[in-house]
Amino acid sequence: MVEDQETTRCMAEPIMDWILNGIPKSIDVKLFDDVGSIYEALLAKMELSSWWEDLEAFRKRSAYFEEVNGEKTFHYYISNIKGKGQIGRTSQYLTHWFYPYKAKFHPQMIKALINWMGLKGEDRLLDPFVGSGTTLIEAKTIGVDSWGVDINPICTLLSKVKCELLDFTAEMLESVPREKIFHYFNRKLEGTLVKASNLETYVKTAENESKLISDDRVYRFYQLCYLYALSDYTYIKKPMWDGFNNNLNAILKTVENFQALKEKLDFQLGNENVLEGDARKLSEMFPKEYFAGIITSPPYSIAVDYIKNDLHALSYLNINAETLVKDMVGLRGKGETRIDNYYKDMMGSFKEMNKVLQPKRYCITIIGDVTYKEKKLPIHQKYIEFAESAGFALDRMIRRPILGGYARLRYEYILVFKKIEDAE
Repeated sequence: MVEDQETTRCMAEPIMDWILNGIPKSIDVKLFDDVGSIYEALLAKMELSSWWEDLEAFRKRSAYFEEVNGEKTFHYYISNIKGKGQIGRTSQYLTHWFYPYKAKFHPQMIKALINWMGLKGEDRLLDPFVGSGTTLIEAKTIGVDSWGVDINPICTLLSKVKCELLDFTAEMLESVPREKIFHYFNRKLEGTLVKASNLETYVKTAENESKLISDDRVYRFYQLCYLYALSDYTYIKKPMWDGFNNNLNAILKTVENFQALKEKLDFQLGNENVLEGDARKLSEMFPKEYFAGIITSPPYSIAVDYIKNDLHALSYLNINAETLVKDMVGLRGKGETRIDNYYKDMMGSFKEMNKVLQPKRYCITIIGDVTYKEKKLPIHQKYIEFAESAGFALDRMIRRPILGGYARLRYEYILVFKKIEDAE
């Protein structure tokens, strides 16, 4: 069944009546005021359908509801921890904003899908194209353990840091002298991008540098802070120290606010595991039928050059971009060969996802049809073919409009597959 979505401004009583239709008892729930599209109402109905019998648990994990039984939901408080560029409750809240990344999906949507799948703390969720870690962050906030895999080291670094920040206290980060750590990472670029003469007094010997940060998680965080500043300098010429300092202040505020929220509310955070690996080789990384659910947005590599966008960071980290291009889905080859390679890689990925997913569980992929050299590619239809040949059945498809004058895609598709048999 295909749900064709349209944007709407009115989400009042008729919509709530429709959402509550089928719930066998009277319940007290209230949507967020900014739930403004049909697809959002559908996701709200889906997540409620799985949790109406345990409304207290639902209050802690719901995505599209502001109140449950007259009390504010956890998402109300989480989405009040606002990040850069945040509008409404859909994205950029909490740590989602930290570091620019192309083609991210909406975390609020992902939370609703996890809820509809009915995943709980003892279940394991996989995102085999983890990107910037959106799936893992949302799973963590509702107490579900998750695994993320990506072949791009920038993505694994992003995902680790953005999840680990949810476990931090501000004191852990503020204990590191920011001028010293900035200089530590900046030495490689001094004299080319920036001259930090006012920081020269903080030059350290190699022996002292090794003692500056002993916690690997804190080290990764400051490394990403520096790469964020490098990104700002590369694309908008923002001075390195200004970018580093400003972004650090903003994320510290996020950490402080979430720390206070954890003290106020009964959060049971899930655990995350981030691995550098290939989605075409999942069965070499995980046992058969290891996961209770999969949610992912495979790369838009035909339309979005992820290597080019992160070339400054890859170069800084001495990662060979040419080697990565040969390994990444969607970047190998040119013209029709590139498209054929992309389809073959995704066919292989669906077979691997089937192998590591438990029977009768769901694999949800979110993808849009892209245009390559003025040719629109029916990627979502291809995905359906690949998934069905790998042992999945299409449960439903939801078309989500992408708004905004600069959007490359007009729609993306939430494809919900159910595993019916093992891949041969």
